[in-house]
Amino acid sequence: MNSFHLRLLLTTTVLILLVFPLCLSANDKLEYNEEEVKSRLLQLESELFQPKYNSIVKGYIKGYVLRNRERTERIIGRAILYFPIFEKYLKENNLPEALKYLPIVESALNPRAVSHAGAVGLWQFMPETAIEQGLKITPFADERCDPRKSTQAALRYLSFQYEKYNDWALALAAYNGGAGRVNRAIKRARSKNFWKIRRFLPRETRNYVPAFISVLYLMEYYKMHELEPEYPNLDLQITETIKIYNFISFYRIAQLTGLPLDVIEQLNPAYERGFVPEDATGNFVCLPKRVMPALKDYLQLKKAQELEQHPVDVYPVFLTSPEEIDFEAQYILQKYKTDQQETLETMAHKLKCTSHQLLAWNQLDSNHIDEGQQLVFYQPKDVVRFNRETDLEEFAPLPVKEASRLADAERLVIPSGHYTFFKGRYLYYIPREKMKLEEIARHLPGITAEEIATLNNCKKNKSIKAGKQLKIKRL
Repeated sequence: MNSFHLRLLLTTTVLILLVFPLCLSANDKLEYNEEEVKSRLLQLESELFQPKYNSIVKGYIKGYVLRNRERTERIIGRAILYFPIFEKYLKENNLPEALKYLPIVESALNPRAVSHAGAVGLWQFMPETAIEQGLKITPFADERCDPRKSTQAALRYLSFQYEKYNDWALALAAYNGGAGRVNRAIKRARSKNFWKIRRFLPRETRNYVPAFISVLYLMEYYKMHELEPEYPNLDLQITETIKIYNFISFYRIAQLTGLPLDVIEQLNPAYERGFVPEDATGNFVCLPKRVMPALKDYLQLKKAQELEQHPVDVYPVFLTSPEEIDFEAQYILQKYKTDQQETLETMAHKLKCTSHQLLAWNQLDSNHIDEGQQLVFYQPKDVVRFNRETDLEEFAPLPVKEASRLADAERLVIPSGHYTFFKGRYLYYIPREKMKLEEIARHLPGITAEEIATLNNCKKNKSIKAGKQLKIKRL
């Protein structure tokens, strides 16, 4: 062996000896102590049912705390956005608060999640179930992606299942696999105990309650596994939601508020074409709290017919946030010292934030607050307003591409009561009543009954049942 190879061998050996202890240390931190995990889980008191520990639960927990830690930290961080919404509607419907964990199992708290079967949204609704629960699916908006509307629909559906079985484990199984499968399993097992009927259920439904139990454990004990939540930026956290009834494009909102389009889209995931469609029942619009006054001012003036139909060119419009813009700098950190015994909820109400935000911003381990404890919270440094006298100096028409897209949207409106949705490479149509293909084609400009029949391998004169998915167009 020559001197060069000898030096190379020595160098490599030294590097291995230096790096190996670091790797060993990292692996030590990621050890899974099964007895500790099992003991913690069995101590949990759930409003729904007593958690059990088995090999399936173990596999899910290890997936969260060992194998997919980065993804888990993103999921835990997203809770600050959606748990306040879930808790509000759960409280209004007098349902167990623990049901707020269900969308973690369903969608990993991603409002745009799409399953291989075509289920969509935080609560993973299939089209037929969504429509049964009052959600609209059109070319312009998919309310399965709306955090508020989909949550209300999901809680209606969960309540219905619980009233049927009077057992939350069975209700969750029915939510996932359908009441028919659960009823057949009950009949075969001659029992209404989920753990006894479980082997007669399809695999996904069989593992659904264990998956939920693993999430219960995760959200209670993630700090024990040194998981650090990855929280969204403050513009996504500190928001306000209003309901509007008239059409408005994201481009106009961007001009009024100075927000980049991707932030508007992220906060309003239900809208498919870059605008909020007109709706007599109202559509939710969510924006950072610091810019919502500008939209409210604009809508008020428009309602009073003091504005023309063009958006105001107050700010340049960005597709994505420019790197040089620091949106975090739009907020100031303030301190609050409790002068009497208060709960986290009453403090959050007083400080105009959520209890989840206070927990995150102060890295608190529990909801308990001591008298005299000092907490920090964020508030907008300034708010964006729209002033008719100063901001109406000039109007900018929509860009040609934007105007053309919105004009196309106006021509594609589907008659009330019937719904369309996109899945994969096709546009689908769902009638609310029994209809023949010729009748359906008359509702859809530019599409013939022959084309629909070809796409669906059926005859031109075939009648389609209410709620049936029908391929309409290849995209």
